[in-house]
Amino acid sequence: MGKYNISESEWRIMECLWNESNLTLKQIVEKLHDTKWSYTTIRTMVKRLLDKRIIGADKSQSSNFKYFSIVKEKDCKIEEAKSFLSRVFDGSLAIMISTLAKQEELTDKEIAELKKIIDGMNEKGC
Repeated sequence: MGKYNISESEWRIMECLWNESNLTLKQIVEKLHDTKWSYTTIRTMVKRLLDKRIIGADKSQSSNFKYFSIVKEKDCKIEEAKSFLSRVFDGSLAIMISTLAKQEELTDKEIAELKKIIDGMNEKGC
């Protein structure tokens, strides 16, 4: 498990808070109206994220807490990618890229981007 351990559903809440900080629970519910999740379900997920210390709450107005992300989106994405790589491809980036490349037709642009990334890694001594 990653350092943050965010579920797929909780990820949706995080996306709201990364896009706009200091949202009330009502505002989060409004932003997630397409999910058809109940107010109670979203409140439970927000509480879990608080308990995990992934988000924080401004409690200066007792009736209307404002929630914000404590962790950066980039950090969560890196942890999620590492977790996926470890879980599915035994930690091998080469196997993952090879598997995906064999299943998809890569465009010339995508191939050039991959080569650029690899060249950049070689220059840094990775």
